Amino acid sequence: MASHEDPGRAGAPTEAGEAASALSAIGGSRAWLAGRVIAPTWYHPAFGLLAGGVIAEAEIRSWALFAWSVAAYTAGCGALMWWNQRRVGLTMNYFDACTRGVFAAHVLTLGGLAVIACWLGLDRGVHGAFLAVGVLAVPLTVVFGHWTDRLLLARLQAAP
Repeated sequence: MASHEDPGRAGAPTEAGEAASALSAIGGSRAWLAGRVIAPTWYHPAFGLLAGGVIAEAEIRSWALFAWSVAAYTAGCGALMWWNQRRVGLTMNYFDACTRGVFAAHVLTLGGLAVIACWLGLDRGVHGAFLAVGVLAVPLTVVFGHWTDRLLLARLQAAP
C-alpha cells in the first residue's frame, strides 16, 4: 500500500473514508451483538419464578416433593441458559470479576432468605415464611439479572 508511505497521495482520503466506514461497521455490529446478549424481558422473571417456586414449595413440608422441585429447578435453569446461548449464537464469558460478585451476591441473598425462612418456618413455626420468601425471591432475581445484563453490556461496549 503506497498510500501509507506517501500520505499526500490522492488515494489517502479514500482509505481514510474506508477506515471510517469500517469503524462504523464495527460499532454497528457491536451494538447489534449487545442487543443480542441482553436477555429478553421474560428471561429474568422466569428464573425468579423458578427460584421462588422452589423456595415457596417448601411450605408444604414434604421432603420428597421438595427434592423433585429442586431437580425441576435445576433442569429449568439449565434449559433457560441453554436456550439463551442458542438464541444469542455465541458463548459469553459471563464470569468476569464484577459478574462473579453480582452472582455471588445473588446466591448469598437467596440462600440467606432461605435460611431465614427455615428459621421462621421450621424452628419458630411461622406459617407462610417459605411462601413469603419465595415471593420475594422473584423480584430479587429480576433485579440481579438486570444488574448482570448491565455489566455484560458495559463490558461488551468497552471491548477494544
